[in-house]
Amino acid sequence: MSTFPTNPALESAIVAHAEEDTPRLVYADWLDENGDPDRAAFIRVQCRLAEMPPDHPDWVDLIEQHDELIARVKWRQDLQPPDPDGFYFDDMEDDEAPVRRGFPYFIDCQLEDYEWDDEFERVCKEITKFIQTTTIRGIYFYYLTAPLLTKLLAVPAFAQLTGLSFFVNDDPTAGDVEVGNTVRLVANSPATRGLQELFLYGDLQSPAIAALANAKSFKALRRLSIHEPMGTNAEHAKLFAAPWVRRLNYLNLNLTMPKPARKIASALGELPELHTLELRLPSDAGANLASGKFRSLAKLTFTTALTSKFASALARAKFPRLAVLGVPGSGIKFDAFRELLKADWFAQLSVLDLSATSVGDKSVRALAAHPVAKTLRILRLGGNTFGAAGLNAIAKPGAFPELTTLDLGSYSKQKAPAAEIAKILSACQFPRLRHLNLSGWRVSNSGAKALATNPTFAGLTRLNLESCGIGDSGAEALVNSPHLQNLVELQMSCNSIKTGADALAKGTVMPRLGVCWLSGNKIPKKSEDKLQRRKNISLFV
Repeated sequence: MSTFPTNPALESAIVAHAEEDTPRLVYADWLDENGDPDRAAFIRVQCRLAEMPPDHPDWVDLIEQHDELIARVKWRQDLQPPDPDGFYFDDMEDDEAPVRRGFPYFIDCQLEDYEWDDEFERVCKEITKFIQTTTIRGIYFYYLTAPLLTKLLAVPAFAQLTGLSFFVNDDPTAGDVEVGNTVRLVANSPATRGLQELFLYGDLQSPAIAALANAKSFKALRRLSIHEPMGTNAEHAKLFAAPWVRRLNYLNLNLTMPKPARKIASALGELPELHTLELRLPSDAGANLASGKFRSLAKLTFTTALTSKFASALARAKFPRLAVLGVPGSGIKFDAFRELLKADWFAQLSVLDLSATSVGDKSVRALAAHPVAKTLRILRLGGNTFGAAGLNAIAKPGAFPELTTLDLGSYSKQKAPAAEIAKILSACQFPRLRHLNLSGWRVSNSGAKALATNPTFAGLTRLNLESCGIGDSGAEALVNSPHLQNLVELQMSCNSIKTGADALAKGTVMPRLGVCWLSGNKIPKKSEDKLQRRKNISLFV
């Protein structure tokens, strides 16, 4: 049974006014006064982040606070809505995030095509119940056709949805015209006038693109995701000139066909309110993308190959407000990375994600020597193959003085020996660091002890040491370290720990800890029983 405080009257007010922040913030104040500061802080942070562009001065701090608070509240039952048959509450970090502004928001409807005939009436009742009794306002359907959608749109509760996600052609027999009809229904129904976000998965051919271009119900829409927009250049030009598209502030596009990609890329820079762009784009469309004005763009993420030519085009682009750049999985080589470093806008970044690329020691050293290193807040370099030279460049005192998140987690083969890692961890200085991921590196007991005794890590709240070759003596040093007592999240799975974490059974050790992973270790049953008795902590042993 939950021991968390509840206030039915305030919760009813939140449900009745689900689009307003004021009832939620009143509830947060009440939670503070009644012994639940974590949930109160979580509500406030999510409310602030809901409409905040990534270049806001507080955005990085709030993102990090949000990740810390998730560690404290993620597994709480009061954040899990009811899940009747056919529905599923997804992971908090997904795009269609199930928790928004501190309360449940998005839920999956998992029914397959053959199930709808028997389940339609029940599912409609469940959706209506969600709307009437919870803050759920977004639904992800695995399967929708035009006839089925017509019936759903007639359900009165459907008009209160603000989020909708579905596969437009999950049925392999569905032709382009039928898919277009499905999209047309969503785009023009009175029941979708309140939609603020729409995620469309599957290929959208000409009929669907035309339906979107002529949409009449999307005046409130601000977030759009399209898996694969096809069609002609003229159709894309009309779509991206549509008034509702020009009001978007978030756009996710998967573009693989070169010809439409070039046309669309040229149009993206003309969207005046777009602050977040997540994109897969063929390399030869880089120049088209770089030609845009992008007056509001604050966050740009690529999941595509980033060649030297593409990087050179990006370097010439005008991104006056860009603060967050992510190129995970882009395979960026040193020559391409060197081109990016030439960009006028590169030095203004506060967040840089180079995860799972081809970044080596040479690129890391070049980054550490660039002016952006002096102001960068979040740096993600996980999944790369640099070794001791790269680590030394990152850890050199004064190289990254403002860094608050450093993600180096990698299971690639690294060249840094355990002794060198311990030496680096003992000497490095990160006065503002809050989140550190070293998973996959050969930290070993010596490195764990170096980390535990270095006061530069006193500000850490999240620490990931999965698969680091740590045994009992290293774990014991970490758990008892006077510098690591502010941790809210500790990951030590898949090491060689047996009894080294036993001290965590005491509530006085790491008192703020919300979640700890020790799975994949040979923890004795006696130790496991002790650890599981610790209250207010999610332990995975």
